[in-house]
Amino acid sequence: MMATADPNITNFTERDPCPFEPYTSTEKVFQCIAYFIIMFGSFVGNVLVICVVILNRQMRTVTNYLIVNMAVADLLITIVSMPVTAKVLVTGRSINWSNGVLYDILCKIIPFSQTLSIASSVLSLTVIAVDRFLAVMYPLKRCMTFQKTYVAMALVWLVGIAVNSPTLYAQKIVFLEYSQSWTCTEKWEPAFTEGAYKGFTIVLLVIFYLVPLLTMSILYSFVIYKLWVRKVPGNQTAENQQRSNKSRKKVLKMLLAVVILFALCWLPVYITQFISFYGEVDFPCGPPSTLAFMGYFLGHANSAINPAIYVIFNSDFRKGFRDVLLCRYSRRNRVAPQVNLGTVTGGENSYIDGATVLARIRTRGGSKVST
Repeated sequence: MMATADPNITNFTERDPCPFEPYTSTEKVFQCIAYFIIMFGSFVGNVLVICVVILNRQMRTVTNYLIVNMAVADLLITIVSMPVTAKVLVTGRSINWSNGVLYDILCKIIPFSQTLSIASSVLSLTVIAVDRFLAVMYPLKRCMTFQKTYVAMALVWLVGIAVNSPTLYAQKIVFLEYSQSWTCTEKWEPAFTEGAYKGFTIVLLVIFYLVPLLTMSILYSFVIYKLWVRKVPGNQTAENQQRSNKSRKKVLKMLLAVVILFALCWLPVYITQFISFYGEVDFPCGPPSTLAFMGYFLGHANSAINPAIYVIFNSDFRKGFRDVLLCRYSRRNRVAPQVNLGTVTGGENSYIDGATVLARIRTRGGSKVST
């Protein structure tokens, strides 16, 4: 993860830096267009996700609140991290830094907000995996209540703040003698050794990549197994069995897409980080600029991909997007909620089949369900 406002000089000395290799005009145009696309897609997509849940009462479920929490983090990435990173990667600098209190504050707040937003997005994705695991493995229990969900959402941000708090110390305004200019960079001295940035990056790798990826892989493996081998209880017609299998396959595709895209999008960022740390012989000036650009671009693109995953695999969000875009949400909220048997929804107890819902309704007083 990027923990500096000017990452191209993070590990360089004030006296003998590696020169910045400018991109050609064609490369700059391509990179600007690419970043504009993901910035626009991420902003619109995540705003729509938030609006769908807020404006539609039927979408205000535990799972969807967690998705909103991730959408807020992705919006923060879009607003704070993407523009700065794009400017740095293309031009070599983010801001014309100077010495002063205001610049000191910006030097600390901008990188801190960048790492916090990325961490919160990843942790929100992990909490969603926990929620889905509980919903599938214990369908008749309300393991994730709204109160617990609010606590989990708060913990996501608190953990992100706590783990990334060293950034507030390390980010400093430094005067570069070779260019006679000021810049914002990561400098751990004097409280820590010069190589402390390597240890901090490894901590971020473990907490915000390896552990979430391992956790999601394990939880979703149980979910996939449960959905794939479980039979819908009760007598089933061929049509019901076919509909049930189709729903399971959609859920399987969505879960695989979430985990695989998360892993693939953020892996190049850490590859470039480790090349800059341990590849001094082959890459004395760090990883090639094109590789660095692709790494951060793919990581940021994950924020635009997340809303698309739910739209592609979740009919409720597709309908919600249409309602918001066509301003039909107020009319939709007046429609009485219906029980949809035999389908997979993004509700509070996701992936519960029709027979389970019917059994639950009967045990709660024998209410009738009209079909």
